[in-house]
Amino acid sequence: MSQHDILGLASEETHRVIPISASQSLHASTGGASATASAISTGLSRLDGALCPPSREDALGSNTYTPKGICCGQVTEVYGPPGVGKTSLALNTAVNALLDGRKVVWIDTMSPLPRPRVRKMLRQALESREGDKLEDLIQNLLYFRTKSLPHLLALLFRPPKAFPPDGTSLLVIDSISGPFPSYFPNPTELRAHFAQSDITDKSKIQWLMNRRWNVASDLANQLMKLATTHRLAVLAINQTHTKIKGQPRATLCPVLSGGAWENCISTRIVLYRDFYAVVDGDLPVLVNARFAEVMKRSGRILASRLEENIVPFVTELDGLRGIEKKQPPSATPQVAESRELPTQPASQPANQPGEPSQTPSQPSQLAGQPASQRKRKVDEIADSEDDEDDSDEDYGWAEDDVALLQSEKQ
Repeated sequence: MSQHDILGLASEETHRVIPISASQSLHASTGGASATASAISTGLSRLDGALCPPSREDALGSNTYTPKGICCGQVTEVYGPPGVGKTSLALNTAVNALLDGRKVVWIDTMSPLPRPRVRKMLRQALESREGDKLEDLIQNLLYFRTKSLPHLLALLFRPPKAFPPDGTSLLVIDSISGPFPSYFPNPTELRAHFAQSDITDKSKIQWLMNRRWNVASDLANQLMKLATTHRLAVLAINQTHTKIKGQPRATLCPVLSGGAWENCISTRIVLYRDFYAVVDGDLPVLVNARFAEVMKRSGRILASRLEENIVPFVTELDGLRGIEKKQPPSATPQVAESRELPTQPASQPANQPGEPSQTPSQPSQLAGQPASQRKRKVDEIADSEDDEDDSDEDYGWAEDDVALLQSEKQ
């Protein structure tokens, strides 16, 4: 019988394990996974395709529709610097899950959930749909506020009854690394604290030094357990910090990391800002865009960076909008009226904006600049005395000198 403490948290129950053969277990796991396999769209079609690449059935021309996006039954990590759009990506994914009639659990550890923005995004999406009501969709959003790390661990390890509720397809934690710095200082501060305290036991010091990674490992295992047992997608937002030691230069790395954490994370998405070249009319334009890059997929780290795994987008009040790269015309577009790029022959392909020319016959300099930089031979260099005489005659300096001498004599 389930027992509850004063906080309303249910104690763990022991269930009898039913013995089955290995073949039955394999058939049940593969069959159940294929029957309930699903994904939640992020709102960016290119990112959804990068998260769920075409399978063998799609390549063979299967007519069955396979949803793409954040896969259910897995833990997806999104990390990046502050203000890059991590919460916006999570909100967009949560709104798409609500529009599909699913339930969403949002666990907040730092900034509160922007409820007006969620309503605006849902209201904007419902304008093109009929039958769904805004309040009915909002009821499917379950919100938890965990103010400290013990609150977060208690909610996940000793959850209340019926958590997560039936029909839940998405669990968002924003952010999962937020409570850690206040409870686990960095190793330098920890060593300084040990030097001032009376703790001299090396085993105890080592246990305290590793405590942060042990808690992160247990937390990652619990998230993976929730994702697999309830067939829901876990979206964990991870913050970044600057790491210098062991790196060729200062590098932004996730706050929560390590071997155990890596083993539990199936998909990793990194967000960052950069300029992106598009063609507006006939002119190339650099826009300040955000990028979502898939670093890990289906439990495998992507060793090479491919263009289809890097998705540019912008953040708007009603959601995320992908940036489509427009193809330039056959000739390189003009940058300004006074400085025109040379025209390409019709038989040669045009270069993408922002990329250097690869055509050997086409000069790389702008109009008005010398076309070549070859060195002159020794016999082509004029004597210095001849240069001075020629320069005086060309620019009229000799005539000015004569006029000045006559004025001085007078």
